[in-house]
Amino acid sequence: MKKEEKTKLTRERIIRSAIAEFGTKNYDSASLNTICTANHISKGLIYHNFKNKDEIYLVCVKKSFDELTEYLKKSDHNSQDILEEIRGLLKARQEFVQENPYYGHIFFCSVLMPPQHLLKEIKEMRKNYDDYLRERYTYLLGKIRLRDGVKVEKAVEYLMLFQEMYNGFFREKACESSELNRVIETHETGISELFDILLYGIARKNDE
Repeated sequence: MKKEEKTKLTRERIIRSAIAEFGTKNYDSASLNTICTANHISKGLIYHNFKNKDEIYLVCVKKSFDELTEYLKKSDHNSQDILEEIRGLLKARQEFVQENPYYGHIFFCSVLMPPQHLLKEIKEMRKNYDDYLRERYTYLLGKIRLRDGVKVEKAVEYLMLFQEMYNGFFREKACESSELNRVIETHETGISELFDILLYGIARKNDE
């Protein structure tokens, strides 16, 4: 086996082990020592391939977002109702998490419990995912009539902004709760309601 191939296989083995570690714990609880002992990988081998824990974690985050993005792309479906399509998107995300629990855990932890010193890097790791959401929202909003003065581009930014604010609201809950799965379940239920309110409002205008 060539040296390049061996190095590639070693790196992939470390990443698989790290995904299992970060896929069951948050960033602070995950340990390189556990990755080493549980998978018979020397610490020297890890540091030969990765600079530190941060670099390994970010690789896992990017892989989780990329895998989720590809899954969502394959699950695109058309409906006459924009809210129904968004719910379908959220349902596909939930199915991905159920089918890929490690990736799902890393995804939600990076969204709801991100290590503060890596916020900038995580934003870069999730760029493809965010770009996909913008593209999808642009397509969906282009199918409905918007209020006068509201352009599709601006509406998409509103959706992305409020979605991130909603995630921020749940970060505090995630930090306070020892049951992350329950927080995730509440988050996913509530975000569907959020989109409903953003699209159709909370008040009815008086008939003119």
